[in-house]
Amino acid sequence: LIQRTIEVVRAAGIEPTPVGGPGYCCGSPKDANLKAAEGMAVRTVEKFNAMPQQQLVTWCPSCHRHMGSFMTQYQEANFSTSHITQMLHARRHALAARMVRDVPRRVVLHKHSGFREVDVNPLVEDLLRIVPGIEVVPVAQVAPSYMCSQLMPVAEAMKENTRRVCEVVRDAQAQDVVTIFHSCQRLLCGLEATEPFRVVNYINVLADGLGHDHEDEFKQWKNAGSAEAVEALVGAERIERIGRERFEQVLPDILRKPVR
Repeated sequence: LIQRTIEVVRAAGIEPTPVGGPGYCCGSPKDANLKAAEGMAVRTVEKFNAMPQQQLVTWCPSCHRHMGSFMTQYQEANFSTSHITQMLHARRHALAARMVRDVPRRVVLHKHSGFREVDVNPLVEDLLRIVPGIEVVPVAQVAPSYMCSQLMPVAEAMKENTRRVCEVVRDAQAQDVVTIFHSCQRLLCGLEATEPFRVVNYINVLADGLGHDHEDEFKQWKNAGSAEAVEALVGAERIERIGRERFEQVLPDILRKPVR
């Protein structure tokens, strides 16, 4: 998704400088340890302050929230921050002019209610409508919290969320459910193994319209059916590069199927 996002950002007329990983962490994984979280926040903001660009575009809603409510409380920022949906929406006319491929799909947008900092739902709906052939079916269903991973600690809430996704898409007679956030895509894409619809992220829909060919590898792994099949798809070279122990740590998450 990040690779596709970079392609879409370039199509919108911006050459980004991608950064991420532990060295640029927002600190939210260490929220239980305030001192550690503070140290990570100060270090990350200092790194952004040292960069020549004065605009930070966030991908993850948790990082976006942390930047405004936590990180800049400990270290003053000399840059402005926007979410990727805001930046792409502001340049949607430039993106519309670059669309070269029809994507004749009837889709339902998987919305969440808890991202108070940015009203992403209408922004993404507008972005989907610039893709030739896309029909966005309006639905009333909005999931709680700001992305699906926040529901995981409450098993029944996540189960009900997944059940409602399936119900809404079937009722709308849609071909796709379109996710906004990466955690929703990761947790719901396994539905393709049993449901008559696809689970796609809006970034991939935009990339399709722009004429970019791509494969959602994580989705392929999720629906591979066995640990052996996942390993074959990932390949020995990549497993060696990240380390066998690391691969086996993430394998259960890959194999976990949606419960509804």
